[in-house]
Amino acid sequence: MSSSIEKGHGWLLVAVCTSLFFMPFMMAGVNAVLPPLGQSLHASARELGLMGAFYSMGLAVFQLASGSMGDIWGYRRIFLWGIALFALAGALLGFVNSVPLFLLLRFVQGVGGAMFNACGLALLASAAPEGRRASYLGYSGSSVYAGIACGPPVAGFVAGWLGWQWLFWGSALASVGVLLLMKYRVKLEWRMAKGKPFDWKGCCIYAGAMTALTFGSSELADAPALAGGLLVAFVGLMAAFCIKELRSDYPLLDLRLLARNRVFALSSLAAFINYSSFFGIVFFFSLYLQFGRGMTVQQAGLFLALQSVMQVMTTPVAARLCGRFEPGKVSAAGIALCGLGLVVCGLLRVDSPMYVLVLAQCLLGVGISLFALPNTTIILESAGRDRVGQAAGLTGAVRTGGQLFNMTLITLTLGLFLGSEPAGTHNIDAFMGAMRVDLIIFGVLNLLAVGCALARNRR
Repeated sequence: MSSSIEKGHGWLLVAVCTSLFFMPFMMAGVNAVLPPLGQSLHASARELGLMGAFYSMGLAVFQLASGSMGDIWGYRRIFLWGIALFALAGALLGFVNSVPLFLLLRFVQGVGGAMFNACGLALLASAAPEGRRASYLGYSGSSVYAGIACGPPVAGFVAGWLGWQWLFWGSALASVGVLLLMKYRVKLEWRMAKGKPFDWKGCCIYAGAMTALTFGSSELADAPALAGGLLVAFVGLMAAFCIKELRSDYPLLDLRLLARNRVFALSSLAAFINYSSFFGIVFFFSLYLQFGRGMTVQQAGLFLALQSVMQVMTTPVAARLCGRFEPGKVSAAGIALCGLGLVVCGLLRVDSPMYVLVLAQCLLGVGISLFALPNTTIILESAGRDRVGQAAGLTGAVRTGGQLFNMTLITLTLGLFLGSEPAGTHNIDAFMGAMRVDLIIFGVLNLLAVGCALARNRR
Protein backbone atom coordinates (compact mmCIF):
# COMPACT_ATOMS: atom_id res chain seq x y z
CA MET A 1 0.00 0.00 0.00
CA SER A 2 1.19 3.44 -0.86
CA SER A 3 2.80 5.57 1.80
CA SER A 4 0.11 8.16 1.08
CA ILE A 5 -2.43 5.88 2.79
CA GLU A 6 -2.93 6.47 6.51
CA LYS A 7 -2.17 3.50 8.76
CA GLY A 8 -5.34 1.51 9.38
CA HIS A 9 -7.14 2.73 6.26
CA GLY A 10 -5.84 0.00 3.94
CA TRP A 11 -8.77 -2.36 4.58
CA LEU A 12 -11.22 0.49 4.08
CA LEU A 13 -9.69 1.24 0.68
CA VAL A 14 -9.73 -2.43 -0.36
CA ALA A 15 -13.40 -2.82 0.62
CA VAL A 16 -14.62 0.41 -0.97
CA CYS A 17 -12.59 0.08 -4.19
CA THR A 18 -13.67 -3.54 -4.70
CA SER A 19 -17.33 -2.58 -4.31
CA LEU A 20 -16.93 0.41 -6.64
CA PHE A 21 -15.41 -1.91 -9.26
CA PHE A 22 -18.44 -4.23 -9.23
CA MET A 23 -21.09 -1.49 -9.44
CA PRO A 24 -20.31 -0.53 -13.10
CA PHE A 25 -18.94 -4.00 -13.88
CA MET A 26 -22.39 -5.54 -13.36
CA MET A 27 -23.86 -2.99 -15.74
CA ALA A 28 -21.34 -3.33 -18.58
CA GLY A 29 -20.84 -7.06 -18.02
CA VAL A 30 -24.51 -8.04 -18.07
CA ASN A 31 -25.06 -5.99 -21.24
CA ALA A 32 -22.32 -8.06 -22.91
CA VAL A 33 -24.01 -11.42 -22.13
CA LEU A 34 -27.61 -10.45 -22.96
CA PRO A 35 -27.88 -12.86 -25.95
CA PRO A 36 -27.28 -16.12 -23.98
CA LEU A 37 -29.12 -14.70 -20.97
CA GLY A 38 -32.16 -13.81 -23.08
CA GLN A 39 -32.13 -17.21 -24.75
CA SER A 40 -32.09 -18.94 -21.36
CA LEU A 41 -34.99 -16.87 -20.01
CA HIS A 42 -36.89 -16.75 -23.34
CA ALA A 43 -36.82 -12.95 -23.22
CA SER A 44 -37.98 -10.68 -26.03
CA ALA A 45 -35.80 -7.91 -27.45
CA ARG A 46 -37.73 -5.32 -25.41
CA GLU A 47 -37.26 -7.35 -22.21
CA LEU A 48 -33.52 -7.56 -22.88
CA GLY A 49 -33.41 -3.76 -23.00
CA LEU A 50 -35.29 -3.54 -19.72
CA MET A 51 -32.68 -5.73 -18.00
CA GLY A 52 -30.21 -2.88 -18.26
CA ALA A 53 -32.83 -0.19 -17.65
CA PHE A 54 -34.00 -1.67 -14.33
CA TYR A 55 -30.45 -1.75 -12.95
CA SER A 56 -29.90 1.85 -14.09
CA MET A 57 -33.20 2.83 -12.51
CA GLY A 58 -32.16 1.41 -9.14
CA LEU A 59 -28.92 3.39 -9.34
CA ALA A 60 -30.60 6.59 -10.51
CA VAL A 61 -33.41 6.52 -7.95
CA PHE A 62 -31.29 5.88 -4.84
CA GLN A 63 -27.90 7.52 -5.46
CA LEU A 64 -28.92 10.89 -4.05
CA ALA A 65 -31.01 9.44 -1.22
CA SER A 66 -28.18 7.10 -0.14
CA GLY A 67 -25.73 9.96 0.29
CA SER A 68 -28.22 11.88 2.44
CA MET A 69 -28.99 8.75 4.48
CA GLY A 70 -25.28 8.30 5.09
CA ASP A 71 -24.98 11.88 6.37
CA ILE A 72 -27.73 11.18 8.91
CA TRP A 73 -27.36 7.50 9.89
CA GLY A 74 -23.72 6.80 9.09
CA TYR A 75 -21.80 6.06 5.90
CA ARG A 76 -20.52 2.67 7.07
CA ARG A 77 -24.00 1.51 8.07
CA ILE A 78 -25.58 2.44 4.71
CA PHE A 79 -22.60 0.95 2.88
CA LEU A 80 -23.12 -2.37 4.70
CA TRP A 81 -26.83 -2.41 3.91
CA GLY A 82 -26.06 -1.68 0.26
CA ILE A 83 -23.42 -4.37 -0.19
CA ALA A 84 -25.68 -6.89 1.55
CA LEU A 85 -28.55 -6.08 -0.86
CA PHE A 86 -26.17 -6.29 -3.81
CA ALA A 87 -24.87 -9.71 -2.69
CA LEU A 88 -28.35 -11.12 -1.99
CA ALA A 89 -29.75 -9.97 -5.33
CA GLY A 90 -26.70 -11.31 -7.18
CA ALA A 91 -26.98 -14.72 -5.54
CA LEU A 92 -30.69 -15.00 -6.37
CA LEU A 93 -30.30 -13.78 -9.96
CA GLY A 94 -28.30 -16.89 -10.84
CA PHE A 95 -31.30 -19.09 -9.98
CA VAL A 96 -34.01 -17.03 -11.70
CA ASN A 97 -35.96 -18.57 -14.58
CA SER A 98 -38.54 -15.83 -15.25
CA VAL A 99 -38.10 -12.37 -16.74
CA PRO A 100 -40.32 -10.41 -14.26
CA LEU A 101 -38.41 -11.77 -11.25
CA PHE A 102 -35.10 -11.11 -13.00
CA LEU A 103 -36.10 -7.48 -13.59
CA LEU A 104 -37.17 -7.03 -9.95
CA LEU A 105 -33.88 -8.41 -8.66
CA ARG A 106 -31.87 -6.28 -11.09
CA PHE A 107 -33.64 -3.22 -9.66
CA VAL A 108 -32.80 -4.36 -6.10
CA GLN A 109 -29.19 -4.91 -7.15
CA GLY A 110 -29.11 -1.37 -8.56
CA VAL A 111 -30.46 -0.01 -5.26
CA GLY A 112 -27.69 -1.81 -3.37
CA GLY A 113 -25.11 -0.45 -5.80
CA ALA A 114 -26.40 3.09 -5.29
CA MET A 115 -26.10 2.75 -1.51
CA PHE A 116 -22.51 1.53 -1.38
CA ASN A 117 -21.39 3.77 -4.24
CA ALA A 118 -22.52 7.02 -2.60
CA CYS A 119 -21.42 6.06 0.90
CA GLY A 120 -18.18 4.45 -0.27
CA LEU A 121 -17.04 7.76 -1.75
CA ALA A 122 -18.18 9.59 1.40
CA LEU A 123 -16.24 7.13 3.58
CA LEU A 124 -13.02 7.76 1.68
CA ALA A 125 -13.53 11.52 1.67
CA SER A 126 -14.23 11.55 5.42
CA ALA A 127 -11.43 9.17 6.39
CA ALA A 128 -8.72 10.86 4.33
CA PRO A 129 -6.28 13.00 6.34
CA GLU A 130 -5.89 16.64 5.38
CA GLY A 131 -4.11 16.95 2.02
CA ARG A 132 -4.48 13.26 1.10
CA ARG A 133 -8.05 13.17 -0.16
CA ALA A 134 -6.91 13.15 -3.80
CA SER A 135 -4.84 10.00 -3.21
CA TYR A 136 -7.75 8.19 -1.57
CA LEU A 137 -10.25 9.17 -4.25
CA GLY A 138 -7.77 8.28 -6.97
CA TYR A 139 -8.02 4.60 -6.10
CA SER A 140 -11.83 4.74 -6.15
CA GLY A 141 -11.88 6.45 -9.55
CA SER A 142 -9.55 3.83 -11.01
CA SER A 143 -11.87 1.11 -9.70
CA VAL A 144 -14.98 2.58 -11.33
CA TYR A 145 -13.41 2.96 -14.77
CA ALA A 146 -11.71 -0.43 -14.53
CA GLY A 147 -15.11 -1.98 -13.80
CA ILE A 148 -16.62 -0.37 -16.91
CA ALA A 149 -13.75 -1.47 -19.17
CA CYS A 150 -13.38 -4.99 -17.74
CA GLY A 151 -17.11 -5.76 -17.76
CA PRO A 152 -17.56 -6.92 -21.40
CA PRO A 153 -14.43 -9.11 -21.82
CA VAL A 154 -14.57 -10.72 -18.37
CA ALA A 155 -18.33 -11.33 -18.57
CA GLY A 156 -17.91 -12.80 -22.04
CA PHE A 157 -15.27 -15.25 -20.85
CA VAL A 158 -17.23 -16.21 -17.73
CA ALA A 159 -20.47 -16.74 -19.66
CA GLY A 160 -18.66 -18.77 -22.33
CA TRP A 161 -16.85 -21.07 -19.89
CA LEU A 162 -19.19 -21.38 -16.91
CA GLY A 163 -22.53 -19.90 -17.93
CA TRP A 164 -24.05 -16.44 -17.38
CA GLN A 165 -25.25 -17.47 -13.90
CA TRP A 166 -21.68 -17.39 -12.62
CA LEU A 167 -21.41 -13.72 -13.47
CA PHE A 168 -23.98 -13.05 -10.74
CA TRP A 169 -22.76 -15.70 -8.31
CA GLY A 170 -19.19 -14.45 -8.64
CA SER A 171 -20.23 -10.87 -7.88
CA ALA A 172 -22.26 -12.14 -4.90
CA LEU A 173 -19.25 -14.00 -3.47
CA ALA A 174 -17.01 -10.96 -3.89
CA SER A 175 -19.67 -8.78 -2.24
CA VAL A 176 -19.87 -11.11 0.75
CA GLY A 177 -16.09 -10.76 1.08
CA VAL A 178 -16.42 -6.96 1.05
CA LEU A 179 -19.23 -7.16 3.61
CA LEU A 180 -17.13 -9.25 6.03
CA LEU A 181 -14.10 -7.03 5.49
CA MET A 182 -16.04 -3.85 6.23
CA LYS A 183 -17.85 -5.33 9.21
CA TYR A 184 -14.86 -6.83 11.02
CA ARG A 185 -11.88 -4.77 9.84
CA VAL A 186 -13.35 -1.26 9.55
CA LYS A 187 -14.79 -0.13 12.87
CA LEU A 188 -14.95 3.64 12.45
CA GLU A 189 -18.21 5.39 11.57
CA TRP A 190 -18.86 8.87 10.22
CA ARG A 191 -22.14 10.82 10.58
CA MET A 192 -21.92 14.40 9.37
CA ALA A 193 -25.59 15.35 9.91
CA LYS A 194 -26.59 13.18 12.85
CA GLY A 195 -30.07 13.94 14.20
CA LYS A 196 -31.36 15.77 11.13
CA PRO A 197 -34.64 14.52 9.55
CA PHE A 198 -34.56 12.69 6.22
CA ASP A 199 -36.44 14.31 3.32
CA TRP A 200 -38.85 11.46 2.47
CA LYS A 201 -41.14 13.62 0.29
CA GLY A 202 -38.25 14.91 -1.77
CA CYS A 203 -36.92 11.36 -2.09
CA CYS A 204 -40.25 10.08 -3.48
CA ILE A 205 -40.57 12.93 -6.00
CA TYR A 206 -36.98 12.43 -7.16
CA ALA A 207 -37.54 8.66 -7.43
CA GLY A 208 -40.56 9.26 -9.67
CA ALA A 209 -38.57 11.65 -11.86
CA MET A 210 -35.66 9.23 -12.29
CA THR A 211 -38.05 6.35 -13.04
CA ALA A 212 -39.70 8.42 -15.78
CA LEU A 213 -36.30 9.40 -17.21
CA THR A 214 -34.98 5.81 -17.20
CA PHE A 215 -38.01 4.33 -18.97
CA GLY A 216 -38.37 7.33 -21.26
CA SER A 217 -34.77 6.90 -22.44
CA SER A 218 -35.12 3.15 -22.95
CA GLU A 219 -38.45 3.36 -24.87
CA LEU A 220 -37.47 6.03 -27.41
CA ALA A 221 -36.88 3.54 -30.21
CA ASP A 222 -39.80 1.16 -29.59
CA ALA A 223 -42.52 3.50 -28.30
CA PRO A 224 -41.66 7.15 -29.08
CA ALA A 225 -45.06 8.50 -27.97
CA LEU A 226 -44.81 6.78 -24.58
CA ALA A 227 -41.18 7.88 -24.25
CA GLY A 228 -42.13 11.47 -24.99
CA GLY A 229 -44.82 11.39 -22.31
CA LEU A 230 -42.41 9.93 -19.78
CA LEU A 231 -39.77 12.56 -20.54
CA VAL A 232 -42.38 15.31 -20.12
CA ALA A 233 -43.32 13.72 -16.79
CA PHE A 234 -39.63 13.76 -15.83
CA VAL A 235 -39.41 17.50 -16.49
CA GLY A 236 -42.56 18.16 -14.46
CA LEU A 237 -41.44 16.02 -11.52
CA MET A 238 -37.99 17.60 -11.49
CA ALA A 239 -39.60 21.04 -11.38
CA ALA A 240 -41.72 19.91 -8.42
CA PHE A 241 -38.61 18.46 -6.77
CA CYS A 242 -36.69 21.72 -7.14
CA ILE A 243 -39.58 23.72 -5.64
CA LYS A 244 -39.85 21.26 -2.74
CA GLU A 245 -36.11 21.33 -2.04
CA LEU A 246 -35.89 25.14 -2.10
CA ARG A 247 -38.64 25.34 0.53
CA SER A 248 -37.20 22.62 2.78
CA ASP A 249 -35.03 23.29 5.80
CA TYR A 250 -33.48 19.81 5.47
CA PRO A 251 -33.45 19.06 1.72
CA LEU A 252 -32.37 15.84 0.03
CA LEU A 253 -30.28 18.05 -2.28
CA ASP A 254 -29.39 21.55 -1.17
CA LEU A 255 -30.08 23.49 -4.37
CA ARG A 256 -28.91 26.66 -2.66
CA LEU A 257 -25.47 25.07 -2.61
CA LEU A 258 -25.60 24.71 -6.40
CA ALA A 259 -26.85 28.27 -6.83
CA ARG A 260 -24.36 29.96 -4.50
CA ASN A 261 -21.33 27.71 -4.82
CA ARG A 262 -19.92 28.23 -8.33
CA VAL A 263 -17.12 25.72 -7.79
CA PHE A 264 -19.57 22.97 -6.80
CA ALA A 265 -22.01 23.74 -9.63
CA LEU A 266 -19.47 24.02 -12.47
CA SER A 267 -17.54 20.95 -11.30
CA SER A 268 -20.78 18.93 -11.30
CA LEU A 269 -21.64 20.17 -14.81
CA ALA A 270 -18.18 19.23 -16.11
CA ALA A 271 -18.56 15.76 -14.52
CA PHE A 272 -21.95 15.27 -16.19
CA ILE A 273 -20.49 16.06 -19.62
CA ASN A 274 -17.48 13.80 -19.13
CA TYR A 275 -19.41 10.82 -17.74
CA SER A 276 -21.98 10.95 -20.55
CA SER A 277 -19.16 10.97 -23.11
CA PHE A 278 -17.39 8.00 -21.56
CA PHE A 279 -20.39 5.67 -21.80
CA GLY A 280 -20.83 6.67 -25.44
CA ILE A 281 -17.29 5.75 -26.42
CA VAL A 282 -17.57 2.30 -24.80
CA PHE A 283 -20.83 1.60 -26.69
CA PHE A 284 -19.75 2.86 -30.10
CA PHE A 285 -16.20 1.55 -30.04
CA SER A 286 -17.32 -1.94 -29.04
CA LEU A 287 -19.62 -2.19 -32.08
CA TYR A 288 -17.15 -0.40 -34.37
CA LEU A 289 -14.39 -2.88 -33.54
CA GLN A 290 -16.70 -5.84 -34.12
CA PHE A 291 -18.58 -4.74 -37.25
CA GLY A 292 -16.00 -2.44 -38.80
CA ARG A 293 -12.73 -4.14 -37.86
CA GLY A 294 -13.87 -7.77 -37.65
CA MET A 295 -12.95 -8.33 -33.99
CA THR A 296 -14.75 -10.80 -31.71
CA VAL A 297 -16.56 -9.58 -28.59
CA GLN A 298 -13.64 -10.69 -26.44
CA GLN A 299 -11.04 -9.03 -28.68
CA ALA A 300 -13.00 -5.77 -28.72
CA GLY A 301 -13.32 -5.87 -24.93
CA LEU A 302 -9.59 -6.43 -24.50
CA PHE A 303 -8.82 -3.53 -26.84
CA LEU A 304 -11.16 -1.25 -24.87
CA ALA A 305 -9.35 -2.30 -21.70
CA LEU A 306 -6.33 -0.32 -22.99
CA GLN A 307 -8.15 2.86 -22.03
CA SER A 308 -8.72 1.59 -18.49
CA VAL A 309 -5.10 0.43 -18.19
CA MET A 310 -3.89 3.91 -19.14
CA GLN A 311 -6.31 5.45 -16.66
CA VAL A 312 -5.18 3.21 -13.80
CA MET A 313 -1.49 3.78 -14.62
CA THR A 314 -1.79 7.57 -14.72
CA THR A 315 -4.10 8.05 -11.70
CA PRO A 316 -1.14 8.14 -9.24
CA VAL A 317 0.44 10.77 -11.51
CA ALA A 318 -2.79 12.79 -11.35
CA ALA A 319 -2.75 12.57 -7.55
CA ARG A 320 0.83 13.90 -7.44
CA LEU A 321 -0.01 16.69 -9.88
CA CYS A 322 -2.90 17.75 -7.62
CA GLY A 323 -0.37 18.10 -4.81
CA ARG A 324 1.92 20.33 -6.89
CA PHE A 325 -0.55 22.35 -8.98
CA GLU A 326 -4.04 23.71 -8.59
CA PRO A 327 -6.48 20.74 -9.01
CA GLY A 328 -8.81 22.83 -11.19
CA LYS A 329 -6.09 23.32 -13.80
CA VAL A 330 -5.21 19.61 -13.73
CA SER A 331 -8.86 18.66 -14.33
CA ALA A 332 -9.12 21.26 -17.13
CA ALA A 333 -6.14 19.66 -18.88
CA GLY A 334 -7.74 16.24 -18.42
CA ILE A 335 -11.10 17.13 -19.93
CA ALA A 336 -9.32 18.87 -22.83
CA LEU A 337 -7.49 15.60 -23.59
CA CYS A 338 -10.83 13.74 -23.38
CA GLY A 339 -12.34 16.18 -25.87
CA LEU A 340 -9.41 15.76 -28.24
CA GLY A 341 -9.60 11.95 -27.96
CA LEU A 342 -13.35 11.95 -28.66
CA VAL A 343 -12.93 14.14 -31.74
CA VAL A 344 -10.21 11.77 -33.02
CA CYS A 345 -12.60 8.82 -32.46
CA GLY A 346 -15.37 10.69 -34.25
CA LEU A 347 -13.18 11.16 -37.33
CA LEU A 348 -12.24 7.47 -37.60
CA ARG A 349 -13.00 5.48 -40.76
CA VAL A 350 -13.42 1.75 -41.18
CA ASP A 351 -9.90 1.55 -42.66
CA SER A 352 -8.17 3.97 -40.26
CA PRO A 353 -4.68 2.81 -39.17
CA MET A 354 -4.67 0.84 -35.93
CA TYR A 355 -2.15 3.22 -34.33
CA VAL A 356 -4.77 6.00 -34.56
CA LEU A 357 -7.21 3.85 -32.57
CA VAL A 358 -4.52 3.14 -29.98
CA LEU A 359 -3.64 6.85 -29.77
CA ALA A 360 -7.31 7.77 -29.22
CA GLN A 361 -7.69 5.19 -26.44
CA CYS A 362 -4.51 6.44 -24.74
CA LEU A 363 -5.66 10.07 -24.96
CA LEU A 364 -9.00 9.14 -23.37
CA GLY A 365 -7.40 7.05 -20.62
CA VAL A 366 -4.93 9.76 -19.62
CA GLY A 367 -7.57 12.48 -19.94
CA ILE A 368 -10.07 10.67 -17.72
CA SER A 369 -7.51 10.11 -14.97
CA LEU A 370 -6.39 13.75 -15.03
CA PHE A 371 -9.99 14.97 -14.97
CA ALA A 372 -11.95 12.59 -12.74
CA LEU A 373 -9.67 12.52 -9.69
CA PRO A 374 -9.19 16.29 -9.14
CA ASN A 375 -12.77 17.09 -10.18
CA THR A 376 -14.29 14.63 -7.68
CA THR A 377 -11.96 15.96 -4.99
CA ILE A 378 -13.07 19.53 -5.75
CA ILE A 379 -16.78 18.58 -5.60
CA LEU A 380 -16.47 16.86 -2.22
CA GLU A 381 -14.27 19.54 -0.67
CA SER A 382 -16.38 22.46 -1.92
CA ALA A 383 -19.57 20.96 -0.43
CA GLY A 384 -18.33 21.16 3.16
CA ARG A 385 -17.85 18.32 5.65
CA ASP A 386 -21.49 18.28 6.77
CA ARG A 387 -22.64 17.60 3.17
CA VAL A 388 -20.03 15.03 2.10
CA GLY A 389 -22.63 12.27 1.72
CA GLN A 390 -24.97 14.52 -0.23
CA ALA A 391 -22.10 15.56 -2.53
CA ALA A 392 -21.02 11.93 -3.00
CA GLY A 393 -24.62 10.97 -3.82
CA LEU A 394 -24.81 13.80 -6.33
CA THR A 395 -21.56 12.59 -7.93
CA GLY A 396 -23.13 9.16 -8.44
CA ALA A 397 -26.39 10.69 -9.67
CA VAL A 398 -24.46 12.82 -12.16
CA ARG A 399 -22.68 9.70 -13.45
CA THR A 400 -25.95 7.80 -13.90
CA GLY A 401 -27.69 10.86 -15.35
CA GLY A 402 -24.87 11.24 -17.86
CA GLN A 403 -25.33 7.64 -18.92
CA LEU A 404 -29.10 8.11 -19.40
CA PHE A 405 -28.53 11.31 -21.40
CA ASN A 406 -26.02 9.44 -23.55
CA MET A 407 -28.46 6.53 -23.99
CA THR A 408 -31.11 8.98 -25.19
CA LEU A 409 -28.80 10.69 -27.72
CA ILE A 410 -27.50 7.36 -29.04
CA THR A 411 -31.05 6.04 -29.50
CA LEU A 412 -32.04 9.17 -31.44
CA THR A 413 -28.99 9.21 -33.73
CA LEU A 414 -29.09 5.47 -34.44
CA GLY A 415 -32.78 5.85 -35.29
CA LEU A 416 -31.99 8.69 -37.69
CA PHE A 417 -29.16 6.85 -39.46
CA LEU A 418 -30.24 3.18 -39.22
CA GLY A 419 -34.01 3.36 -38.78
CA SER A 420 -35.34 0.17 -37.20
CA GLU A 421 -32.43 -2.00 -38.42
CA PRO A 422 -29.92 -3.33 -35.88
CA ALA A 423 -26.30 -2.33 -36.41
CA GLY A 424 -24.19 -4.82 -38.34
CA THR A 425 -21.65 -5.26 -41.12
CA HIS A 426 -24.37 -4.70 -43.76
CA ASN A 427 -25.00 -1.09 -42.66
CA ILE A 428 -21.59 -0.16 -41.31
CA ASP A 429 -21.50 3.13 -43.24
CA ALA A 430 -24.74 4.33 -41.65
CA PHE A 431 -23.51 3.20 -38.24
CA MET A 432 -20.26 5.12 -38.74
CA GLY A 433 -22.32 8.22 -39.55
CA ALA A 434 -24.21 7.94 -36.25
CA MET A 435 -20.99 7.30 -34.33
CA ARG A 436 -19.31 10.29 -35.98
CA VAL A 437 -22.12 12.69 -35.05
CA ASP A 438 -22.36 11.56 -31.42
CA LEU A 439 -18.65 11.42 -30.66
CA ILE A 440 -17.89 14.77 -32.28
CA ILE A 441 -20.78 16.32 -30.29
CA PHE A 442 -19.38 14.93 -27.06
CA GLY A 443 -15.85 15.88 -28.03
CA VAL A 444 -16.89 19.50 -28.58
CA LEU A 445 -18.87 19.48 -25.31
CA ASN A 446 -15.77 18.26 -23.45
CA LEU A 447 -13.67 21.02 -25.01
CA LEU A 448 -16.32 23.57 -23.99
CA ALA A 449 -16.30 22.06 -20.48
CA VAL A 450 -12.69 23.21 -20.19
CA GLY A 451 -14.27 26.63 -19.69
CA CYS A 452 -16.30 25.27 -16.75
CA ALA A 453 -13.16 23.84 -15.19
CA LEU A 454 -11.29 27.15 -15.48
CA ALA A 455 -14.20 29.53 -14.75
CA ARG A 456 -14.97 27.97 -11.36
CA ASN A 457 -11.67 29.29 -9.97
CA ARG A 458 -12.16 32.89 -11.06
CA ARG A 459 -12.82 35.39 -8.31
